Amino acid sequence: MLYLSLLMAIRFLGLFIVMPVLALYAMHLKGADEFSVGIALGAYALSQIFLQIPFGKLADKYDKKKILIIGLSLLALGSLVCAFSDNIYTLIFGRLLQGAGAIGGVIMAYMADLTDENNRAKVFARMGQFIALAFALSMILGPTIGTTWGVDKLFLLTALLAIISIWLVIKKIPPAPKIVHHMQNDTSLKDILLHKELLKLFYSGFMQKGLMTVFFLLIPIIFTTKLGWDKTELWKVYIPALVVGFFALPLGAILAEKRGKGKLVFILSALAITLSLILFLIGTKVTIFSAVIIFFFGFNLLEPVLQSFVSKVAYAHQKATALSTSNTIQYLGIFLGGAVAGYFLNKGMLKEFLILAIIMGFIWIIALFKMKEIKKFKVVQYDKFDSDFIEELKTEKNVYDFYEKNGVLIVRYIK
Repeated sequence: MLYLSLLMAIRFLGLFIVMPVLALYAMHLKGADEFSVGIALGAYALSQIFLQIPFGKLADKYDKKKILIIGLSLLALGSLVCAFSDNIYTLIFGRLLQGAGAIGGVIMAYMADLTDENNRAKVFARMGQFIALAFALSMILGPTIGTTWGVDKLFLLTALLAIISIWLVIKKIPPAPKIVHHMQNDTSLKDILLHKELLKLFYSGFMQKGLMTVFFLLIPIIFTTKLGWDKTELWKVYIPALVVGFFALPLGAILAEKRGKGKLVFILSALAITLSLILFLIGTKVTIFSAVIIFFFGFNLLEPVLQSFVSKVAYAHQKATALSTSNTIQYLGIFLGGAVAGYFLNKGMLKEFLILAIIMGFIWIIALFKMKEIKKFKVVQYDKFDSDFIEELKTEKNVYDFYEKNGVLIVRYIK
């Protein structure tokens, strides 16, 4: 599982590393304005929106390792296009190509297949910590490398990371086990989108990732234009945010997984992120600086547990599609965050945008207060079973779901 977590972290590092400085870099390209720069920031997410679920379905039919290699190859190719772009339109195309390797859901489904039920929550939490650490590392490496050697070098680094990831897939990641679903073999996207508890998790991911793009768009522009900072000084806000976010990582995982306070983690994250928007709206040097710190605390608090909870709530036969749907909605947030914030900023309506985002934040908080705590399960494995036993399980009220993995029947009983 370490290699799959590392693979996910490397992939996200390659995508995140340009975010802290991309807005300033893109503004100097031919044909650029605030709106097109916002599009460039979120363009990779647009590809992810349309391709996450198709990649997940392909992975269910064909060799998952081959699907991962195809996705990582597209990431490498798109990064090279971005590195050599000299206008905003080529950059946007490269970012779209980067996102075309929509394998996030495939990696998580792969991870779910390889782990047993008792350890899956810990494995997903660890993966979330890897992603958050990649996010934190990008806030150091992005401004450092980007302002010293150029943003094009960050894209070249991303291409190199994608190639390293392909090597990991070929050499280090084992084949996926054979999974048989006895309760239900087909997955309805409609059922997933009508699942009230999953919808609250999806909306949480939408807000968290969407506002991440907003902050990465606003921070370099606001700090250099309104507050008079030089672009080489952005580390002064990113480093404190990194330190605070680093402490939020284990806090979120401990509260959610060890203490069973997952709902509290989601609420605290939503409160922190909404508060950061209010502070940004106030607009003084102190409140803007504080807004960045508080936002990254809320972001990292949620990151280690978000997908773990999606995996818990979804039924066994829905996991791959539910995780891919979760990723799709998060990437929709990333794209809309950059595009909508860029549009409002271009029109001189930053205040109106922040008010709209704050309203959405309060809707998020209210929905989370109504969220149910995640059910606790007792997992039992049966080496010997027959068709009569399977039919009996289908009628038992305390059976949440069950499936067969490599000839062993795994049943989740509701405690």
